[in-house]
Amino acid sequence: MGDVRRRAAKTPGAADKPTRTAILNAAEAIMREEGYAAVSSRRIAATAGLKSQLVHYYFKTMDELFGALLARVEEQYFGRLAAAAAASAPLHAVWAMLIDENGPRLTKEFIAMVTHRPVLRREIAGSAERTRSLITALIARALNEHAPDHSPPASVLAVMMESIGRLIVSDAGLGVSATHDETIAFVESQLARIEPVASKTPGRRAAGAKPS
Repeated sequence: MGDVRRRAAKTPGAADKPTRTAILNAAEAIMREEGYAAVSSRRIAATAGLKSQLVHYYFKTMDELFGALLARVEEQYFGRLAAAAAASAPLHAVWAMLIDENGPRLTKEFIAMVTHRPVLRREIAGSAERTRSLITALIARALNEHAPDHSPPASVLAVMMESIGRLIVSDAGLGVSATHDETIAFVESQLARIEPVASKTPGRRAAGAKPS
């Protein structure tokens, strides 16, 4: 547990009490709709229907609040990632997560936040390394089982999967979709070499679905 999370865990009401949960829910809602820059103790209090003093009672600083929210988001994310890793075709399931436009909204906000709140950098970097290690291990296992010819190292393939997935989601947020279908088809054809499946695992969200 990092310094920010450790301090947040020691604040009053660190156990998951209704008021603390309401504060985190409000902060998350504001971040999703307007970005991290719009999050303030006053906005959180107004959204949650609380007095602003309560926000400061549960979280002494905004760094502590963001650290607690990051910990909660990570718990949910790694829960999904663990479920994907346990699927019958884990690489395909992880790929579906990486290109899910509904998923990484808060992740992008936390990454952008690092410039102004460097205390969170170590926490976010640790999450990124944990994700990279898990994906690399899944690819290494698949390569070991199926051993396709002329495959790059597992670590390189992991970076490629994450980078392409991140770019596709980022593009989609801007309304850009040029070459996405071809790129996704290529990645999935390579995944099929590494991790053969009987039927294609759905990758992209259904057309017309709206991001949260």
